[in-house]
Amino acid sequence: MYLVLIVSILCVTAGCTPSHRSMRATGSDGASLSSWRSRERAAYLERERELVSIPSREELLRLHLMLAEEPHVAGTPGDWRTIEHIARTFRAMGQTEEGQMLEGWSVEIEEFFPLLARPVHASVEILGAGADGGDVSLELRERPVLGDPTSANPDPLVTLAWNAYSGSGDVTAEIVYANYATKQDFERLGSLGIDCRGKIVIARYGGNYRGFKAKYAEEAGAAGLIIYTDPADSGFSRGAVYPEGGWANDCCIQRGSILTLGYQGDPLTPGLFASEHARRLELDEVALPRIPVQPIGYGAASEILKRMSGPDVPEGWRGGLPSRYVLSGGTDLRVRLVVKQEREIMRTANVLARLEGSGSAAERAQHMVIGCHHDAWVNGASDPACGTIAMLEAARAITEIAKNGYRPRRSIVFAAWGAEEFGIIGSSEYVEKRRDDLTRNCIGYINLDMASMGPHFGAAASPELKSLIVDSSRVVPAARKPIGTSVFDEWLARSMPASEVTDERPESPRLEEPPIGDLGGGSDHVPFLMHAGVPSISLGSSGSAGNSYHSVYDSLPWYWRVVGDDYEPALMITRMASVIAMRLASAPRVPHDVARAFDECAVRIRELDTLAVERGLAHRASPDAWGVPGLGRASLSAQRNASRFGMQPLGVGSLSTGSRWVVDEGLPGRPWFRNWYVATDETSGYANWLLPAVRRAIEHDDRESLDQAASRLADLIESASPRSYDRLD
Repeated sequence: MYLVLIVSILCVTAGCTPSHRSMRATGSDGASLSSWRSRERAAYLERERELVSIPSREELLRLHLMLAEEPHVAGTPGDWRTIEHIARTFRAMGQTEEGQMLEGWSVEIEEFFPLLARPVHASVEILGAGADGGDVSLELRERPVLGDPTSANPDPLVTLAWNAYSGSGDVTAEIVYANYATKQDFERLGSLGIDCRGKIVIARYGGNYRGFKAKYAEEAGAAGLIIYTDPADSGFSRGAVYPEGGWANDCCIQRGSILTLGYQGDPLTPGLFASEHARRLELDEVALPRIPVQPIGYGAASEILKRMSGPDVPEGWRGGLPSRYVLSGGTDLRVRLVVKQEREIMRTANVLARLEGSGSAAERAQHMVIGCHHDAWVNGASDPACGTIAMLEAARAITEIAKNGYRPRRSIVFAAWGAEEFGIIGSSEYVEKRRDDLTRNCIGYINLDMASMGPHFGAAASPELKSLIVDSSRVVPAARKPIGTSVFDEWLARSMPASEVTDERPESPRLEEPPIGDLGGGSDHVPFLMHAGVPSISLGSSGSAGNSYHSVYDSLPWYWRVVGDDYEPALMITRMASVIAMRLASAPRVPHDVARAFDECAVRIRELDTLAVERGLAHRASPDAWGVPGLGRASLSAQRNASRFGMQPLGVGSLSTGSRWVVDEGLPGRPWFRNWYVATDETSGYANWLLPAVRRAIEHDDRESLDQAASRLADLIESASPRSYDRLD
């Protein structure tokens, strides 16, 4: 996974959205069933109950053993064996008892050829720090753990930790500590008089995407970057470490890509599918990292940090190591960092299975996609396999229903993406190849990256799909709870303030539904949502005490010890994905809560107007006035649309609110990002910017661009009035 932890960003953003008060809710089944006529609803719900009953622990375990049996970094022989395993699994699902292929079921291995990277050599040494005056070499490999064969794999691609696309170099320099190496952290260093030019920066993981750590270190003039996992964030400060517990031990190292290009996918073919003979940019045309970057464990990091003797760090910069945290190492402490990597075009593939819909030609052209990537930094039992198995088991459940005579109106695509870990590459290539069709006809994307990590369900989604998630959670059993407890019950109770819960039950609840986050960056939903405008969902679960993220310890023994071997979380996620997908694909009208989407849009517009006033870019004549007139017009149009759509049954015919946010020329300064409702932010890579053209103008302190973006936003919202949608029956 390209993300710090999908389950830790289930409210992936600047917070979750307020509880939505839908006037269209119809009993415990929820509003999403209002698309069916009452006489059709009972028959559909009977099929849905059958769908929920099909997934099994035994099948999930079998899939997990298959997918996490060996290392499978993108572009390696293990990667290709994984691709073939998944394709065989999909084909087997389509076999009927008579030995025939299920009608409308097809499987494809879609190859693509991206620029990937490989480690050749790396070392980190503290010069002259040994007892005999010699150099101290730091360990860049994890220790083998008894009972975990993965950790003893001798393959150099497994044992050597690395950051993909690092620059190659041999640097000897003084040390500067930069906390999380965020943009704000480097600005703080500058204000404190700490010069990074020509130095090696050491920083801890967290706070932003690792690629931005490298980007900001390079911009500050650093000669190299070392990144480590601090125990305060994911080590002994959190609990027992592996193998006694689940948290990072002193030698656990987080691998990961450090691309930051302003677009997702293959670095050499932005906006184009990376076929074998595609037109490519030259390497020197692409802003790949230039400085050497190396990840290490906190045991190795402590050897550097304890020898530093500069001024103390600011408040909030101290981690969990017992040594004193200081800003610089002084002239007497010198570190040598050596990294050598190769970059080359390699072959990998997405694995795609499609169940053709049973409706009219127009309905069959409409489709939704359920996906999770298949590549991993090592064996990937957690990231991504605990989500990939849920995607595959959801595919099996839905094909079994089809064999029993029930096919959804619209088509469903099941996808295992390649090379996600290198920069969300496989899903981006899929989207770039068929972007216009997806914008027109894809009614939703469900992402399951690293999705089953504990019993606590959570989600982040486009606004028009949030009601559907809540409705579906009412019919799915919660993980590790008594019979009769739904995901909704457990989710809502856990979301209640402690003062409102007695005996673990909500008392006079103020929440009408659990909080659902707004999607940010970091995984395969990004190209669907932010490039093609497809409304998207990320499902996940949390609640396990540990984290083996991107390390050699992301193995089946770790997963069984920390998350459990009952596969209850994976069953819950499989069922949630299956129910959501089947309702999206089967409903007479696509169950998008368009009114809710415009309700939330109006809230976000007001928040941005307030931010503009706070930043001094606008002034309100009174508390009820608007500082930015264009935002006032946009808000009025959003509220008007919410009211008009709120008078209709839930759902639209063939047009999604997501596609109404797509602008062909993209966002100002970021043309690959075409969705004017949401994009990743420009400084962390994981958080989002809602209404990003407006937000960017505010962040850049640009009043002229703010007025232009607000006016364009108002035009977009006005064009998405109910008359521009298919008639609602």
